[in-house]
Amino acid sequence: MLENRIKSLKRKLQESRFRLSNMYKDFSEPLYDMIFVATKDVWRMSTNGKCIYFDPDWLKNLGEPEIDFILSHELMHIGLGHIERPAYYLGDRYHLAADIVANGHLRNLGWKYDRLSHIGKIRYETYVPQIDGATITSVEAIKYTPVDPSLFTVSKRRQLMIDSDEWWDRRDDMGESGTIVLTPDDENSDDFVYEGPTYGEKIRLYKEHFPYFHNEKEEKKFKPYKKEPNPDVKKAIINLRNQMNVAGNIKDISPREFEWRNADTKVLDWRSLLNAFVQEEICDYSFTPPDRRMSESEFFLPDYNVENWRVRDIYFMVDTSGSISNEMLSLAYSEIYQALMQFDGKLTGVIGFFDTKVHKAREFNQIEDIVKLRPQGGGGTDYGCVFKFIKNTSRFKTPTSIVIITDGEGTFPNALKNSEIPVLWLMTKDKEAPFGKSVYVEQ
Repeated sequence: MLENRIKSLKRKLQESRFRLSNMYKDFSEPLYDMIFVATKDVWRMSTNGKCIYFDPDWLKNLGEPEIDFILSHELMHIGLGHIERPAYYLGDRYHLAADIVANGHLRNLGWKYDRLSHIGKIRYETYVPQIDGATITSVEAIKYTPVDPSLFTVSKRRQLMIDSDEWWDRRDDMGESGTIVLTPDDENSDDFVYEGPTYGEKIRLYKEHFPYFHNEKEEKKFKPYKKEPNPDVKKAIINLRNQMNVAGNIKDISPREFEWRNADTKVLDWRSLLNAFVQEEICDYSFTPPDRRMSESEFFLPDYNVENWRVRDIYFMVDTSGSISNEMLSLAYSEIYQALMQFDGKLTGVIGFFDTKVHKAREFNQIEDIVKLRPQGGGGTDYGCVFKFIKNTSRFKTPTSIVIITDGEGTFPNALKNSEIPVLWLMTKDKEAPFGKSVYVEQ
């Protein structure tokens, strides 16, 4: 790219960054920590949280309101957690729903445009029914957005998408894949002058979206921000999220998403444990001869024979309530992962996640089925929801047994109502369930 063109694009970005810092200092401050990269490998503009990627031929034609809007739109995607979408939310439909949510919050900041000439129609509400994007999460918005742009022609698809999610999942790139136009080390020119907002009313809107910033005395002292932010500003994403959480707790991850990964922990001998549990409870199996591998444990287990034993329709229900840490969930992942490994494809069933309700439930029959899961939760703990879910769910077979992985901190249902299905409780704390069998799993 020619040097003169880089300078022109750099100036345009710096001017927008400067205007936004005068309009909404705390919201826009992360722009000063980002790298701006020109590339043709993007539809208009995208971000990975560290860089903002843009099509230079498109950016050069943007007017002031347009470039200010699209940069604010990228910040909203970061602040609301859209770029950290779960794997099963890949695709244009989720991106369109996330755009609506981001635009809804931008409207609360003062953006009232129905259309911008080089961006197109700005949608602030879902389709059916029409719900303000600022009042729901992107996961909720996708339910009311029955439009999948990827099914349309290229031209129609581009009419619906105002930016791109091309770089959301490419976190490791720091601008190497394009031409770096602007970096955090590049200072604004001394001739920059703020001549007023390109939209909205500054003080009123600033107070509404960032009520923590002002009190009555400070409001009288408030003056437009005329200089660049502190160069030692915190990392862009952390700073932005902190500001937005204080402003109104609008982070777009609801319910809470947990880490779901392997942990370096001691795992159970699932072959012996499930073999004994299921056969004792279901098959009335004779406990002779004993299994020498568990001779020192409190369990008196039958011998395991992989050739004639298959475990089907086991329900693993994983507690994801507010008391569960990512470390405890990693332990659950490791246990289920190792169970599948030990049974070598002969273990099948359902994995579900619950707190006061069952958030997700997926059938599994191989390792890949659990790796791609993204557990959610974060509320209280009501074990009764597990049994209600199983009773009311017709798409899955009735389980031969239920394995509940939990810390034991919750409300237990009446044992008599659940006695027909054997229940094994894997407790991460030294607790005993009022029914079923309880096993303490050391972390």
